[in-house]
Amino acid sequence: MFTVAAAVAALVAGGAVYAVQMRLVAFGARPAKKDLGERVVVTIAPGASSVQVARQLADAGVIGDADAFIRWLRRVAKQDGSIKAGTYALSPAMTPEEVLRELQKGTQQELRLTIPEGLRKEEVAAIIADAGFGRVDDVGAAMAEADLIADCGAPDVPGGLDGYLFPDTYQFPPGTPPRRIVRRLCARLGQLVDQKLKARMGVLGWDLHQTLTLASIIESETGLARERRRVSAVFHNRLRKRMKLQTDPTVLYGTVDPDATIRKSDLVREHPYNTYMVEGLPPGPICQPGLASIQAALYPAKEDALFFVADGTGGHEFCPDLACHEAAVARYRSRLP
Repeated sequence: MFTVAAAVAALVAGGAVYAVQMRLVAFGARPAKKDLGERVVVTIAPGASSVQVARQLADAGVIGDADAFIRWLRRVAKQDGSIKAGTYALSPAMTPEEVLRELQKGTQQELRLTIPEGLRKEEVAAIIADAGFGRVDDVGAAMAEADLIADCGAPDVPGGLDGYLFPDTYQFPPGTPPRRIVRRLCARLGQLVDQKLKARMGVLGWDLHQTLTLASIIESETGLARERRRVSAVFHNRLRKRMKLQTDPTVLYGTVDPDATIRKSDLVREHPYNTYMVEGLPPGPICQPGLASIQAALYPAKEDALFFVADGTGGHEFCPDLACHEAAVARYRSRLP
C-alpha cells in the first residue's frame, strides 16, 4: 500500500513540476506588453546579480514579473550569470528570451544630443543637461574651467568657450562627464577647420579666434544661406575702412538679458561687445557658428556693400552708401504694422 501511495505521490509531484516548467517556458516566450511603445534605456551596473537585474527590468516595465524571470532564467534558459554590464534600449514588447539575448551582448546604448547653430554656451549647457548628462549648473561649471578653456584653444576673454562648442549631432554613453562632452565639441571644431581654411586665415592675416568671432556675428545676423557671404562682405568692408561694425547681436550679447529686445540706451552702454562704441571685432564669438558661417567669414562676397537692413520678408537689403541705406530703412519701416 505504501509503495503504491508513494508512486502516486511521485506522479502527482512530477506532474506539478512539469506544469510549472511549462508555465516558465510560456513566460519566456511571452512579452510583458503586446504594443511596442517606446524603448526604455536600462543600464546594468558591473557586478549586478541576476536578481538585481530582474528587479531593475521589472521596475522599468520591461518584464512583468521579476520572480518569474529569475525562475525562467535559471530553470529553463539555464543562463544565470550570463548577463553583461552595459546600457540597453529594451521594450516591453520584447519576450524575456529576446531581452536576455540583448543583455548578453554587453552593448552601450548611447544617448544623442543635437546642438543647433547660433546658440550661446549657456543654451548649449542646457541641451547637454536635458539629454541626461548632469545638472545644467555642473555643465556650465565645466565650461568655465580655465584648463578646459585653454585645452579648447580659446583665449581668456569674457565669452569663454562661446564659438568653440561646435554645433552638430553627437552621441555619448550615459554617465559621460560634462568635461568629456565639452572636449568632444571642441575637438569637432578642430576636425572641421582643415588646412584649407587655416591657409585662408593666413591669407587674410587672421587667426581662428578672429574667424570664429566674425562667423558668430554672421550666424546671428542671418539664417539665409544665400546671404552669409554678403553679410560677411559688409563686415570685411567696414573693418577695412575702419568703420565700426554696429551690429545689434553683439550689443545684446553684452547685456544682462541677451534675449531681450534691443533699446536705444543699449547702443550707448559701454561694454567690450558694444560694436556701436568700440572699433573692430568684439573680444570673442557671441554664439556657436556652423561651418557655413565659418566659411563665409573667410570667403566674403566680392561687393562694396557697407550696410544691410531687414527687408520685411526674412532677408536683407544691402547698400553701398548711407543714402541707399536710409532709403532701405524707410521702406522697411513703412511695412511695419
